[in-house]
Amino acid sequence: MRYVIDIPQNQSSAIEEVIKAGKYKNFAQFIITALENQIYIENTEINDDQPSVTHIKENNISLQQPREVNNEDNTRLKEIEGQRKVVSMPAFQSLVNLGDGLKEDHSWLWGQINRILPIKIGLRILYNELGHEQWVDLEKYRDKAAEVAAELGTRIKGYEDKKRKLRDEKITAGLPETKGFKSRVRYKGQFLAYMRKDGKLDGAMTHLKFVNLKKDEREYVLIGITEPGLQFAKIENPVMDNQDYERNLTEQEIDFYLSHIPKNVKCELNAITWLLSKVGGGVHNREDINKKLKGEFGSIWKASDSVINTQRAGLMARMTELRLIDREKEGINVKYKITKKGEEFLYKKEKN
Repeated sequence: MRYVIDIPQNQSSAIEEVIKAGKYKNFAQFIITALENQIYIENTEINDDQPSVTHIKENNISLQQPREVNNEDNTRLKEIEGQRKVVSMPAFQSLVNLGDGLKEDHSWLWGQINRILPIKIGLRILYNELGHEQWVDLEKYRDKAAEVAAELGTRIKGYEDKKRKLRDEKITAGLPETKGFKSRVRYKGQFLAYMRKDGKLDGAMTHLKFVNLKKDEREYVLIGITEPGLQFAKIENPVMDNQDYERNLTEQEIDFYLSHIPKNVKCELNAITWLLSKVGGGVHNREDINKKLKGEFGSIWKASDSVINTQRAGLMARMTELRLIDREKEGINVKYKITKKGEEFLYKKEKN
């Protein structure tokens, strides 16, 4: 099917610059990628306030009897013994952001990073892949992490399907599946890490300062774990360590994350405190939060309504997982409220 559209000159010029930089082969590839991303954004929040990765289901595939995680991969997830050599945390200037030259005060994690558990799983796998090395090959690690995470995600989804869990009761959001190639690609790009051609770093693990990347003398990209990433990886997790698929994170994991953010990840701290202050100040529904977000950040991010919605939804999903906010159903509407943990976090931030 063919469509003819008019593209504003400023956007056309920006696209040409991106193509010249080698990020896309041609204009068609850029447009197709943009369309796929937009379709993904629109599908992440159907009848729910918490977006999740769209799972690609292929013909004749049943997830009622998922493949078990094998013994070797169980080891990669569970064994957390021995020392690891850590690397320095990446600087904010080395990270990809919503806009060129964006200040750290205005930067947020990309909204499709909507859970912490997928990041934790990636860190545990990296911990075990490193062994006695300080750096390992990024692509080999990403392939292994996606494979192990997909087997675990499929296993959990089988459990959730058997229990007939509702969407907001599930913990599989953000996890790939064994039969979903695109879900593994998204997992590697959004929740793990990668290096762009211009040397900028992206992915949740780099933005949260849990890992760092570098090139070796052969121009291969390597990944190493930082001290906070190491400590977070070692904390016991209900899913990986106890096969408890009713909880995604322990209180100890949540407390570690919330103590790490103020010290090391200003963009996530600012996003969390922004939303806590809005919900605590009486802005309780997603439409009003979107309006507030667009009014304060829309022009800074040069963001469309869809991007604003994605940023708000991803942040709310992370904060729900961190038990900073909760939601109540009022008929067909949802009302958000700040939890006691959220009030305590906001009080500490304002006190400091």
